[in-house]
Amino acid sequence: MKITEIEIDDSQTGYYWVQIYTSNKKEAISLKHQIFDDQVIRERLENEIIQSKKITARSSTPMEITFQSFLTKKLESILGDDKS
Repeated sequence: MKITEIEIDDSQTGYYWVQIYTSNKKEAISLKHQIFDDQVIRERLENEIIQSKKITARSSTPMEITFQSFLTKKLESILGDDKS
């Protein structure tokens, strides 16, 4: 898939529109699905990170704390949010 152009439009309503131009309708539909699928995956990963941090904060078991901390770091690295 080749993206030929990307435009950002200010609609004067406080929202911005992103227009992505591809070479055909099939690629455009595929890209739209990919963007929404990526968004859903990101939300699920973010929720799992939050849950893992809660478990770590509430746990008194060293092994569980170690595992959840490791899991949190791995999930953050997948999102590109690794702060270490």
